[in-house]
Amino acid sequence: MHTYVKVLGTSSTCFYALVDCNENKLVLKSFQGLNKPMREEIDVNQLTNLTKDTFWGGQRISFYYQEKLYQFYECGPAVIDYLQEKLFV
Repeated sequence: MHTYVKVLGTSSTCFYALVDCNENKLVLKSFQGLNKPMREEIDVNQLTNLTKDTFWGGQRISFYYQEKLYQFYECGPAVIDYLQEKLFV
């Protein structure tokens, strides 16, 4: 599934990514235009402060992983439902 992701740490970045979850790993891939290709694996068991809320009328899932805040925005049908099913276990 594709959606917008925002990562806040020492710097802030926002990108459109392919999101996939399998075997307790959340995999983010982004290969867009002039941006440097990115692939990141997140261990679902190490997530903290996992929340679901509403942001400007759309749903959003947020969590902390390795001192960075990850925010996934509703963009298209069932993205947040998919993440909720995989992360809120």
